[in-house]
Amino acid sequence: MFRSALALGYPGSVLSRRALRRSLKRARVRVARHAVWAAILGVLGVAALNWGVRSAGGSVGLLSLSRLGPKAEALSTLALHGLRCGGHDEASVEAAIREAARRHQVSEGLALALARVESSLVHTRISATGAMGLMQLMPGTARELGVQDPFDVAQNADGGVRYLKQLLTSYRGDVRRALSAYNAGSGRVPRKGPLSGLPEETRTYVFRIMGGM
Repeated sequence: MFRSALALGYPGSVLSRRALRRSLKRARVRVARHAVWAAILGVLGVAALNWGVRSAGGSVGLLSLSRLGPKAEALSTLALHGLRCGGHDEASVEAAIREAARRHQVSEGLALALARVESSLVHTRISATGAMGLMQLMPGTARELGVQDPFDVAQNADGGVRYLKQLLTSYRGDVRRALSAYNAGSGRVPRKGPLSGLPEETRTYVFRIMGGM
């Protein structure tokens, strides 16, 4: 006789079940609202990130989900650079590239042509994939090269030309293959044989640089 009303099936048990259902329904509504707000904030965050990349010269859709990590890292690095450094005119940018080319024994014309195609000599440029600065170094590549500030003209020029020199050495002086690897990644460029399997973007990239030397 001491069993609960719920166990005995008294009206109180019905009320308890109704209260439980209402509570669960309210909980589901709260979860759904939180999910909606989280989605809205996520979309706004992605749009803000891509807008920042656009402002830095990158051609990217506002809702693009591609390479969010590298783009965020590039923008934060640019913000830190902006607190420390001022602007540069084209003459000083070209001088830094020529100096780096002489230091690493790379053709000055080749280094300058690459930089013009990569960034139009805009040292604060960020690409749609998160590549940074004059020579458009990806965050991981910049770290491997020891470039502490990828938006510093001298550091970026030195790192980019040094990377180009490494590729030229790896491909035994084959400029077309080295440039293809600079753009598409060395893993996609064979040491010998035809280059017809490379993306159209890479073939156009090489053509533009070779034509600008």
